[in-house]
Amino acid sequence: MEQSYQRWPFLPSTMRTREQNEQWWAHCFLPVLPVENFAQAVGSTAVTSPPGNGKSVALEYMVHQTKQWALHLRYPTMHWPHGARPKAPGKGHLSQIMSILALEIAAHLETHSEILTISDLNDTQHEFLAWLVEKHLGRRALVRLAQRLQQTHQAALKIRSQFADIYPTDTGEGDVWGQIGEAAELAKLLGFTQINLLIDLNEMEASLFRDDLTELFSRLDFLEHGDWLLRSALPQSDVIENQVLPCVNGRLYPMRLDYNSADIQTLVSRHMQAATDGRVHTIESLADTDVWERAQQEIITLYGVETLAGWLNWAETLLHLQAGGGEVVREVETAVLTYYKRHIHLRLDEKKQGLWRGPQFIPLENQPFEMMKMLFEKRGNPAPEALYHIAGSVANLNTIANRLRQKVEPIKGKTNIYLHNRRDQGYWLENFIS
Repeated sequence: MEQSYQRWPFLPSTMRTREQNEQWWAHCFLPVLPVENFAQAVGSTAVTSPPGNGKSVALEYMVHQTKQWALHLRYPTMHWPHGARPKAPGKGHLSQIMSILALEIAAHLETHSEILTISDLNDTQHEFLAWLVEKHLGRRALVRLAQRLQQTHQAALKIRSQFADIYPTDTGEGDVWGQIGEAAELAKLLGFTQINLLIDLNEMEASLFRDDLTELFSRLDFLEHGDWLLRSALPQSDVIENQVLPCVNGRLYPMRLDYNSADIQTLVSRHMQAATDGRVHTIESLADTDVWERAQQEIITLYGVETLAGWLNWAETLLHLQAGGGEVVREVETAVLTYYKRHIHLRLDEKKQGLWRGPQFIPLENQPFEMMKMLFEKRGNPAPEALYHIAGSVANLNTIANRLRQKVEPIKGKTNIYLHNRRDQGYWLENFIS
């Protein structure tokens, strides 16, 4: 008999509806002590953990607990100085962060304009608010905000006829402290007691953006101002331990997050119950011994230790397989194939010359790396001529492909998850993230 399940408990918060997120916090989340300590910390903090062990959830819990009185600025790597889409191209961290702050404050004023009466602002605060929006969002955004505030307050935001750049740099000491201090004052007028700068990095991001990360943590301006807090979720790695955290010179408190086996079992059970309306409680009830023992083996292969994310992904995989027929899952290779296809994708790391298979880094030699780089550039389309140019001959191309499969394919033999080929098309990639 077919037994369906709901996938939303296993999805990230950004892919769940508001109602689903409320249910997730009520039925799936477990506030273990390290997570509670991180959420309640009074200063700048960084929670670190092995990959897949819940550090991003800890950060979201902190946001969830403090959203009524803290202004949260999410700062993803794509907006960093060397990211794919910096908010202020060519500028440093402060300009990127102020651009995000301008967006947040403008949006907050437009949707919660009753909180702030324009007459409450003195001339200096008027000037800073206008500068912040115009400098980072443009004149049109400033005019639109002024019109919105005029409609709701019957009072005008003072706008100069010509833009005056009151803080022209993001490096001069006076400009840096002026922006940080005035931003904190403005946040308090909006009803926030502090500004939380949120950093959430996975292993690949910490590696790719090591220099930007070190520079950010070296900016003690944020750490020394009492109304700005740096809240970070960082992977546990040599880069973080030996290069990044020492930069803060004791102004940020590192906290380690570990889930023991009992916590992991409880959390997995909560997710499965939420997904099946209480019908399923344990992974063992979904699959026979060979399957869940292989699941444990694959988790340790990928993560190095048993992790929460690994078991949650396996729980979702087995629920998916059982939904197709309602029987206990017995085919080990089918389960492994489904797990990797649904949850473990390839990512190219040009800086380290290798691949990330989920949380696991796989270094590559020159020719295999160049072949993978070309396949990523083709975005899943075959590229026979380009690959022949890299390999030099069909025989060498096949040799390189076989070496790659030995490294990246979890099921040895003819079952391929990532690197595929057909005689009439050549090689292409599947299950990858560009």
